[in-house]
Amino acid sequence: MTTLFNTLVLGGALVLLAGCASTSQPGRSTALAENVHGAGFMPEAYPLMKPGADGESLLLYRNPEFASAQVFSRYKKIYLDPVKLYGGPNSGLHDAPQEQSTAIAQGLYDQLHEQLGHDYQMVDQAGPDTLQLSVAIIDAEQADTSLKAISYVPIPLGLPGAKLTAMQTMQHTAGKPPFAGQITVEGKMTDAGTGKLVAAMIDRRVGARKPIIGLFQSSTYDAWSDVSEAERYWAEQVRYQFCMRRGASDCTKASQ
Repeated sequence: MTTLFNTLVLGGALVLLAGCASTSQPGRSTALAENVHGAGFMPEAYPLMKPGADGESLLLYRNPEFASAQVFSRYKKIYLDPVKLYGGPNSGLHDAPQEQSTAIAQGLYDQLHEQLGHDYQMVDQAGPDTLQLSVAIIDAEQADTSLKAISYVPIPLGLPGAKLTAMQTMQHTAGKPPFAGQITVEGKMTDAGTGKLVAAMIDRRVGARKPIIGLFQSSTYDAWSDVSEAERYWAEQVRYQFCMRRGASDCTKASQ
């Protein structure tokens, strides 16, 4: 199947196809965004949370006690808890084989550990000058690779505008492209010495496809590529947010 898609040419003409997997938040006016809520992983934070601004998590809380760069920059270490699977009764996690669910959780842990390790000493126990980061995956759904290809049937140059419009309409209505994967996480950081809540977030990301001129790429048909790309984004974004809160000038935003 991969070989077929990688070599596919329609009459030698250029065609509009999907590029590498990328992710985005669902449209904030769609059910996928509006129905985000806590699954029970961090109940102490839920009453404090409000919708985040554009570019922020869908739900967010920041403790004003830790708002200044002077206060936040005193933290030199990160204690990263193992990423947990905390699916509710309707979570797609229940449909994933155990080994895949475990790999998803480990993948997010590894991404966070790598990104934060660039700027902080990663430790395995609570202590002074340490932030404790706790994250749970509360929902994850793989892409339907058997149907997703329908969305990317090659169209001769000159016709893709109508197809692109239709795809954008479906994404605007549903919150994500047809057949794409999705993942939802909850996360909080606390002062590891005092246990005070520093910040908390709930966010969801869905598969997205950027139209380009070219050939099919195999990552488009990896059932879990949307989930792994969302994990990469979150890890890079956490590093960026920590950098900004320290008041640094060389912070790099996560790539979509």
